[in-house]
Amino acid sequence: MDRGDSERKFVTTTGPVRIITTASLFDGHDAAINVFRRLMHELGAEVIHMGHDRSAADIANSAIQEDAHAIAITSYQGGHDLYFPYVRELLDEAGYNHVKIFGGGGGTILPHEVEKLHTQGITKIYTPEDGRKQGLMGMVEHLMGECAQVDLIKKSRVSKLKSSTTPEESGNVSLLLTLAETAEEDVFEKQLEKCRSRDSSEKVPVIGLTGTGGAGKSSLIDEMMLRIARDNPECRVALLCTDPTRKRTGGALLGDRLRMNCLSNSNFFMRSFASRGSGSELAACTKRGIEVCQATGFDLIVVETSGIGQGADAVTEVCDVSLYVTTNEYGAASQLEKIEMLDVADLIALNKFEKPGAEDALTAIRKQVRRNRNEFTIKDAELPVVATIASQFADPGVDDLWYRLSSIINEKYGTEFKSKKPELNENGLPERISSVPPERSNYLAEIAASIRDYHTRTKEMANKVKQVRELEASAIHLESRPNDQGKAASDLRKEADEIKKEIPVAVWKMLEQ
Repeated sequence: MDRGDSERKFVTTTGPVRIITTASLFDGHDAAINVFRRLMHELGAEVIHMGHDRSAADIANSAIQEDAHAIAITSYQGGHDLYFPYVRELLDEAGYNHVKIFGGGGGTILPHEVEKLHTQGITKIYTPEDGRKQGLMGMVEHLMGECAQVDLIKKSRVSKLKSSTTPEESGNVSLLLTLAETAEEDVFEKQLEKCRSRDSSEKVPVIGLTGTGGAGKSSLIDEMMLRIARDNPECRVALLCTDPTRKRTGGALLGDRLRMNCLSNSNFFMRSFASRGSGSELAACTKRGIEVCQATGFDLIVVETSGIGQGADAVTEVCDVSLYVTTNEYGAASQLEKIEMLDVADLIALNKFEKPGAEDALTAIRKQVRRNRNEFTIKDAELPVVATIASQFADPGVDDLWYRLSSIINEKYGTEFKSKKPELNENGLPERISSVPPERSNYLAEIAASIRDYHTRTKEMANKVKQVRELEASAIHLESRPNDQGKAASDLRKEADEIKKEIPVAVWKMLEQ
């Protein structure tokens, strides 16, 4: 298919097709869905990927919050006859019967089960026969064509936005965010005022989080959300995350949900945006999205950018408190002088602090922050630089990050966000607890070496046993010769006995068994 044809064919009333991709609950077979999501991405879809082992409720809630056109699920664990209909049921109960559901499971979904699932509201279950007839790309094109028929902003949907909306009404919040992304200014403002539940004079704190690609921004947000829920269980938080749109295809991989385990909390709402040619690390609709979340009553808003370069600082234009996330992989220390966010960020998180060289990186970042801000008299612990290990359970560094963030927010807004004081080491840093102790960091190599040694010893013993057997057989043969005086046979038996001494008794016992 020609690239231009595919883009025209699969456009919707709100832009690119938005589709949730995942593997079902108790299913670790994600190879197939990974292939399909890449092909959807290639055909211009905005793919919200959730990974594998996802419950029906997870998937339905994600489709509602993301206002997706469709869901694509692979299921190889045998529970498809109940799983797919339950996803459909949850969506229908929420008023999202327009969301299409596609699935596949190879030969695990039998033909008569496919027919039944189609009668239960599942749009299409792709079978091995479909693959033979259409090929992978043919199936994906069919899916995209079906999705393109869904109109997310048809009058019957938008007309339901009649009265004030709260964070508990995630469907209405989601539709407002779709309008924020696609509608004309006057249409958006009109609908927002209809749904406003908080006066525009009431300000809501906005945390802006940015950093280099792969620094662990989403993982850090997830851990921070767990601290917020722990210390402020009634707090309602909106997460607005941006990932880049590929210029060549117009598609985007919106993968932040993959890390957000915190979203099982009903007080947390997340929406993924693609940059859609904004020319920035933020989607063009981010400011509107913040307006929606403020107007509908959220207590805190967190904005995450896509990965940024050294000179980027767009997040500071939309947030009240900015957080820059980096790792020790920034290159030479002189590269720190070029990073704009070290000048302007309220807090700087050095994530992945468990990695070798992280302490040196922390020292270098602290020095650069001192130079940038002329802070040469305060102690290291008072600098706005926090070491974190987002991948570590109950990391004190993340505790410290939330403690400092909440203090800044409370001071600026007069709010009363609670936070637990972190339990740090005497040096003010989190304890690095490795899942593999440093002295065992090469344990896989040790295992491989042990196995190789075992095979070497086994082969050596086998050769010696073989020698003994051959010598004894030769001795018996010589003894059977009438003109042999037994001397040669005796020598062979002596040699066999000498070799036997080198073979453990346990080996002979095993051979006897």
